[in-house]
Amino acid sequence: MNLIISSKADSASINLRDRLLEMSKWKECGKFKGNRVWEICESTGDYCSKGTRLITINKIHIHAEKIDKIIEEELEIKIDNIIFLSRHKAASGKPSLTVHPIGNWGEADYGGIKGEVTPPSADIMTSLLREIKKNQITGYDVCFEATHHGPLLKTPTIFLEIGSTENQWEDKIPAKALIKSLLEVKVRKGTSVLGFGGGHYTPRFTEAALSHKVSFGHMVANYGIPHLTDKMLMDAIKAGNSKGIYFHKKGMKKREYRKWKLWAENNNVPVFKQSDYETLSQ
Repeated sequence: MNLIISSKADSASINLRDRLLEMSKWKECGKFKGNRVWEICESTGDYCSKGTRLITINKIHIHAEKIDKIIEEELEIKIDNIIFLSRHKAASGKPSLTVHPIGNWGEADYGGIKGEVTPPSADIMTSLLREIKKNQITGYDVCFEATHHGPLLKTPTIFLEIGSTENQWEDKIPAKALIKSLLEVKVRKGTSVLGFGGGHYTPRFTEAALSHKVSFGHMVANYGIPHLTDKMLMDAIKAGNSKGIYFHKKGMKKREYRKWKLWAENNNVPVFKQSDYETLSQ
């Protein structure tokens, strides 16, 4: 079954949870740490299918280490995928609707463990990005973000976020756009790849996902590259069931591109280009 988690410590998360309860039918089916557990009454889209649960936790989500196993043991359920409802904070304050995988290439300053990543749901995340783009509202950017922050889990997990200030976090309009996307998403399968290089907001990978039949798993922004080890990169590829690497060549330093492209060749990891994929219109 699929799971959606909201956090009482995050106003955007509670806003999104409340819109989800308003926009679809749920029934109460238990308690978790003193908070109500909800089960969806009828399938709505491919993610919110029969059996999907909605849970609220008390602590901030990025520090909810091993929450998947804790919930499975306490509620006696098996979780297949997790989506955390969350705020996105940026110094720019630019309104945004984002989705991203989680983990840490370097220090674990915001949850998780240094140098470890949580498995992503590549097809779900990429399909959700496309659905959010369809429901985009004026003044908001729609994009992936590169892999960052915790918690560290074993279950495939992504974060769905409203950015980037309190004005947006508590606004019902962007929350409804994200929840509409979550309820209506049709998950399309694509060749899963690890995105490598470029900035945190991954413009190249976002554009590729919106136009071609490719699914992105983990994404390494330029700031994460100096922390990478051979093992970390291979583990991230395996965690995302990725078939290879998609480099943002023009967004990287040439020496870094050459180094890691050679690594891919030496480790029999395919390197993909956008021309390797069919367009979504085909």
